[in-house]
Amino acid sequence: MTIKTACPIDCYDGCSMLATVKENGEIQLQGNPEHPITRGALCNRGRRLAARRDGEDRVVYPLKKVGGEWVPISWAQAYREIGQQIRVAIDKYGHHSILHAFDWGSGALLKSLSQRFFYQLGGCTETVGSLCWDAGLEAQRYDFGQARSHAPDDMVRNSRGIVVWGRNVATTNVHMMPFIKAAQARGAKLVVVNPLPTDVARRADMCVYPRPGTDALLALGVLRVCRDLNLIDQRFTQTCAVGWDAFAKTLDAYALDRVSRETNVEPEQIRALAEFYGQSGPVTTLLGIGMQRYAGGGNAIRAIDALAAATGNVGIPGGGVNYAQRGMAAFVDEDALTGRSAADVREFVRGTQAQEILSSNPPIQVLFVTRTNPLTQVPDSATLRKAYAGIGCKVVIDMYMTETAQAADYVLPCTSVLEEEDVTYTTMWHPYLSYIHPVVPPRGESKPEWQIFSELADVLGMGEKMAGSVQSWLTLALRPLLAQGITLEQIQTDGFVRLPIEEVPFADGRFLTPSEKFEFWSNAAVADGQSAVATYVPPRRAHGSGHHRLTLLTIHPRKHENSQRQHVVGDVVYPVVEMSRVVADEHGIRSGDAVRLYNDKASLQGVAKVREEGHPYTVQVESGWSGQGISINDFTDADSADFGQQTAQYDCACSVELIASALVIGVEKREPVQ
Repeated sequence: MTIKTACPIDCYDGCSMLATVKENGEIQLQGNPEHPITRGALCNRGRRLAARRDGEDRVVYPLKKVGGEWVPISWAQAYREIGQQIRVAIDKYGHHSILHAFDWGSGALLKSLSQRFFYQLGGCTETVGSLCWDAGLEAQRYDFGQARSHAPDDMVRNSRGIVVWGRNVATTNVHMMPFIKAAQARGAKLVVVNPLPTDVARRADMCVYPRPGTDALLALGVLRVCRDLNLIDQRFTQTCAVGWDAFAKTLDAYALDRVSRETNVEPEQIRALAEFYGQSGPVTTLLGIGMQRYAGGGNAIRAIDALAAATGNVGIPGGGVNYAQRGMAAFVDEDALTGRSAADVREFVRGTQAQEILSSNPPIQVLFVTRTNPLTQVPDSATLRKAYAGIGCKVVIDMYMTETAQAADYVLPCTSVLEEEDVTYTTMWHPYLSYIHPVVPPRGESKPEWQIFSELADVLGMGEKMAGSVQSWLTLALRPLLAQGITLEQIQTDGFVRLPIEEVPFADGRFLTPSEKFEFWSNAAVADGQSAVATYVPPRRAHGSGHHRLTLLTIHPRKHENSQRQHVVGDVVYPVVEMSRVVADEHGIRSGDAVRLYNDKASLQGVAKVREEGHPYTVQVESGWSGQGISINDFTDADSADFGQQTAQYDCACSVELIASALVIGVEKREPVQ
């Protein structure tokens, strides 16, 4: 039996999948060849969903921590006891004493019903903002009015130049690769800008490795060269934009020698990048989710936006600055599901929630965690562990005993995506919405999140506020699609549907800004206390400026999503610490050696891997790792980026040293060094 369904993981690709259930019950997943974007391919993360559904250590019954040990309990007992904790907290401190910490690791539509539960209490405290991309979204709001992306195949048909800036496409957006290859086959040239070596760089005509956190300076320096060489599109800057003349004057601050010195990019490459944008058009820019994780991350996006716009590469086929596809949200009525607009919500920023919990008034009494694993994913893990430890009742809804689940008082088992019905879409890239069809029954006593909260609402006497079927909730949320002639039944039958979003944003020269033009000078930014124009905000912890000389980048894993890690690769005590040849030679380190990675906050032992490419003073470890009593985010700080509610965890300095030289086979199974 083969069933058409979809992947809910919050990433660029939003894959349509085919699930085949064999006679022995084993589930085999593959990509759906009918999908116009994912075209039958499925990444490692999506493929792991079957193994995660059937994992031996999956939680399939409600658990309660008693005397430090986990004890199975009934759903009735779990609801009764948790419901009592909620009542006591609200009676004594009000609904803001209930904290809902969530994120978008599983991005399906009905997951929003968990928020509805807390809003029906009158409100709550909830985590907002982003660990990933909010600074960039704000940046493109200032510039374009809203982040919009070109259709993937527009690049194939029309782009003569492609710039992949800060995105490791082959790892985080694998279905983009066929489009890049097809465009190159037509003659398009490829430039990759990234401080780290990436798989896509192997196909590039030019690779630029700037110092981490200096992307804004590089873009502004390139634009200065474009200005001085008369590579500016005067028609666009004078008729389709506002503020160019004032902004152009600020470029005097970005002289070539300064930019080269501070970015560590040779002047010849800066000039070559300027000529690429100014003479190779149409040029499309594919931005990643990483360069905004610095003190000046939002300004970095604004600077790249300005570079593309001033050279005439915005609003034309084959152009664009592709960061997100926020136009998708117009076709879903999320507030109809959640009811947030009528609730009294206190907001804690995801990245800084620890300090807000510790200082909160009223204090947090009950914590619910859904769709996330904060104790490994949030910067400054040590402070967050302290904050969570002080909360009297902690409830985690998950499939596995994550680090956060281990710290809870109750763990409630939720269903796998292969056991539930829903609708999913991505606001990061392509314009397709997909139907999630249940493939197999839930394991054990696992339940969909919406059902858990509906039944808990019954115990609290507000069941009518959460009452509804999957069909009724989806119909309610998808009402905006009816005006487009798209029905839920069509989505269920076809498995996916393309939403009516333009292939080339802003092609008519009208933007979504207050001026209806591209805004080099943004009054909205000024109103938010920001610079009117893109500017350079240096990294807080620049390499070479203090005791710790290296930049630590906690990169996206190649083979799994963050909380998939332990299930995929097991208990990896000694992570791979990847460094440049320059760093390795300075410390006498070879690949396979035991090394110590440390800064003033944390220290771990790992196994070295030496690379030849990339910026010489960077060190990388995959995000999601935990062990040796810490997580990789014990190294990072809960600082904020310049725009939005965004953390700057890539502003992280570190050092490395050799522990012992050894030849090892299988670095992830290395024995400890005594």
